[in-house]
Amino acid sequence: MILPTGDSTQGRGVGSFEVQTSLPLSVVLSKKLVSHRNVGTPFFPHAQDVSGNRAASAGYNLGQSFIWLVHTRLHVMLETVLVRSQTVVASNRTDWTNSLFLSPGIRWSHNFNKGLQIVPGISVPIGVGPSAGEKAVFLSRSFEHPFRKLPKK
Repeated sequence: MILPTGDSTQGRGVGSFEVQTSLPLSVVLSKKLVSHRNVGTPFFPHAQDVSGNRAASAGYNLGQSFIWLVHTRLHVMLETVLVRSQTVVASNRTDWTNSLFLSPGIRWSHNFNKGLQIVPGISVPIGVGPSAGEKAVFLSRSFEHPFRKLPKK
């Protein structure tokens, strides 16, 4: 579940919480190269446009990334994301839109004794095709905890 944090009347978000399911698949291609794929389906039960019109909206997203393991704690990434989604155009009415981005980036990790790993990252999504000309900066941070206790050293 994703909570709305933007102002939909200013074009920053859709004014609704989102329920999303995703199916990931990772493949180790070599000792230094990993591929990730992701298929997802978002659903916004009360999406809103800039005029305040509301409608339920859905869509799907496809992601493909290649991760170059420069160092055990430093990765260079290239991700491609295609999103096909419904946007609100009138009360209880939506239209389909497409977006396509190439996103080069890096991430690095900070490892802690108890097993916690904090992974900040930065990427620069660049719009291509239907999203040509769009640019952004994406900052991320994840907190990774081990599934089981680590053996004592």
